[in-house]
Amino acid sequence: MTAGFHLLASADPVQHILPHELFWIGRFPVTNLMFVQALIAVVLIVTFVLVSRNYPLVPRGMRLLFETALEAVREGMARPILKERTDTYMPLIWTVFFFILLNNLLGLLPLNAILGVATRQPSEVFGTATANLSVTAALATVIFVVTQASGILEEIRHQLHHGRSLPVASVFGFVLYWYHLVPHVPGVVGVVLFPLLFVLEVIGVLVKPFALAMRLFANIMGGHILLAVLIMLIPPSLSVLSGAGAAGMVLGCTAMNVLELFVAFLQAYIFTFLSCLYIGMAINPEH
Repeated sequence: MTAGFHLLASADPVQHILPHELFWIGRFPVTNLMFVQALIAVVLIVTFVLVSRNYPLVPRGMRLLFETALEAVREGMARPILKERTDTYMPLIWTVFFFILLNNLLGLLPLNAILGVATRQPSEVFGTATANLSVTAALATVIFVVTQASGILEEIRHQLHHGRSLPVASVFGFVLYWYHLVPHVPGVVGVVLFPLLFVLEVIGVLVKPFALAMRLFANIMGGHILLAVLIMLIPPSLSVLSGAGAAGMVLGCTAMNVLELFVAFLQAYIFTFLSCLYIGMAINPEH
């Protein structure tokens, strides 16, 4: 027990938000954050395959829980924005939401500490992937690509509906998508302002995925750093604290963990909701 306590006390409280190399595949290093993402992907695939197999008419237990969560994401987030196109994008929306949520929740569990106590060696196997900017940037890039592709394909679909051939519709659709980004100002003023407005709108298009990545990264990273600071305020020897002081430290850390649990759900919701909003704006011909 004493050895385990000293191992926990000596661990770096922010190590689980930093990438650590676990092993190499040829010349390709595999970090703990890659391992965690792969693990969560496998968990999601296995879970939803098992839940959907032989699905009963009236679900119960875990199936009812998952159906409620899936329905809440579709009806509460996606459908008010995507409307009749909702089901087209639901596989992506569900994947993004649950992938981010599980990453956030896994980061709250002291898995490295538990594994370290069990093996009597410091552990760096697990980590919080969403507290790494490269991970959130990759997620935001996926949303960015899907958003622009959806908007362009929507314009191409309109051109095909008007009888144009596929090559012509593709060219017109691509050009009109970027043209429709700019607010229409009538008259000569609109012609003069068009280049400036176009540049501003393109900057806005590029800023949206940047904001998605930074918001998720900053909130998850900030919460873990704050928890680490609170933990480091506890003296190495609890004997120097009064009973009330020690209880205050424990209650403070507990309250912060509860807040972090709320943030884990909130940030998954915000990222998914904004993703739906950006896609909805792109596929709306009037933008």
